[in-house]
Amino acid sequence: MSLPRRLALSLAFCATAASAQNLLTNPGAEAGSLAGWTPGGTASVRVDDGSFNSNIKPFEGSYAFVGGNGLYGSLTQTVTLGALAAGSLANVSFWEQGLNQGNPSDHAYVSLSFLDAGNTVLQSVSTPIVDSHLGSWQQYSGSFAIPVGTVAIAYTMNFQRAAGSDLDAYIDANVLTVTAVPEPAAALMLAGGLLLMPLLKRRRD
Repeated sequence: MSLPRRLALSLAFCATAASAQNLLTNPGAEAGSLAGWTPGGTASVRVDDGSFNSNIKPFEGSYAFVGGNGLYGSLTQTVTLGALAAGSLANVSFWEQGLNQGNPSDHAYVSLSFLDAGNTVLQSVSTPIVDSHLGSWQQYSGSFAIPVGTVAIAYTMNFQRAAGSDLDAYIDANVLTVTAVPEPAAALMLAGGLLLMPLLKRRRD
């Protein structure tokens, strides 16, 4: 394969990875409702416009999700996947903030359940707990290997109370994407292509 062809394939792989689509519906509560999400737990998880705690505004847009009242609450959305390449990754990102109630304060995390064609859980994974209670939003971003046989992913926001009577943990801007890990040969091709870009440019100049 010619060098320009290899370089083009490398750049195409970069573009594909960078443009992975968010699979979640209503990921930041901008519908103004819990549309797309199934509530769970004992708390009244809800959509908030900044009025539940006047000093905590949504991270982006007009709304965010907040735990509400109760000890524990959750919101779950199940997304069906298309054909998966070997070594595919589930990429998770979200932002969290809570009311300052000491250490720990009310907090949150996200869990994923990988489901097979019979809706059986093949594996469950969780992000670390995020407890950002000093007046700013904190992002979590990470990736998890998708087990063979997965046809759907259940994405769950988990809100946990640590103090007080309200569940003052917020989540906003959820993202779930799926990307394929390149084969070793493709990864080497990508690295080589990127290193050769300056050389090719000089030859054209």
